[in-house]
Amino acid sequence: MVLSHRNRDIASMWSQMRSQAEVYAFIMRNIPKTKSRKGQTGRARALIEEKKLDVALELLENSHTSTVSLARNHDAPRTTIRRFLKQEKYHPYKVYLVQELLEDDYDRRLQFCEEIMRRFDDNNGFQRDILFSDDATFYLKGVDNRHNYRFWSQENPHWTCESHTQHPQKVNVWAENLTAVHYLDFLTFDLIPALVMIFPNEIDPDIPNERIWFHQDGAPPHFGIDVRIYLNEMFPNHWIGRRGTVKWPPRPPYLTLLDYLLWGYVKEIVYQDKSDNIENLKSQIRAEIYNLPAEDIWNAVDSFYYRLGECQIVNGGHFQPFRH
Repeated sequence: MVLSHRNRDIASMWSQMRSQAEVYAFIMRNIPKTKSRKGQTGRARALIEEKKLDVALELLENSHTSTVSLARNHDAPRTTIRRFLKQEKYHPYKVYLVQELLEDDYDRRLQFCEEIMRRFDDNNGFQRDILFSDDATFYLKGVDNRHNYRFWSQENPHWTCESHTQHPQKVNVWAENLTAVHYLDFLTFDLIPALVMIFPNEIDPDIPNERIWFHQDGAPPHFGIDVRIYLNEMFPNHWIGRRGTVKWPPRPPYLTLLDYLLWGYVKEIVYQDKSDNIENLKSQIRAEIYNLPAEDIWNAVDSFYYRLGECQIVNGGHFQPFRH
């Protein structure tokens, strides 16, 4: 088979990325035949096979190209292109959005994982004593569609894209326009009274049971000095957060069940039915949270320990994309 100068260069690059046996097998499958089964000339058959090789070589140059572009560039039906990619075991992997990490974040993540795993070893079932808290933004018009972001590959490249900031737009589940003063009021008059009823303390009925650990992230309202003093009173040596008994790392990995279960589960269902106003969106969110199966919740809670280990395996980096 005669290759153009461009194709020879790309084929050389390809041979470095794949084994010689794979390259040889692919080229042998695409050597032009002198005649087709239907009596076509060898030249017509050669054009078809050469297009296959050209498509594969273009994917090597640009793994993010679309089937529409491939079909246009090679004058072939899109269905034919998709059939060929499936035959060669190419899959369009989606980009996974993650937070941008700073230099010190890796060590802080590792320290947190080591501290929590030590407490697991000292207290079997420790994960079921932690009350995780978090917030999430729900958009009235849904979320950005990642359908157009693809990476064609025969193996999962674990493609990620860092996002620099969160820009709340419509409904923030947990509290809206929150300040340290408002957050303290919420803890004092709403959350703690409810926890006292659910987890009674026989020794001191004004605070939750002493076995309970409270978790919060490092958002500015959570860091108010009055908030921290109150948490020390309600959860003495039993809270996780910024300046807490256990330090919660900044830009934390997907460790809480709210991150890896609740928000994704609720958003997937809520966004299927487009709400026409904010009140309907709020009602949908509440309903789906209440309908979350208890078995799924406990399974997610019990997976917390293993996620700590996965975070350590990648030295405090992003591990969520590598779970698929």
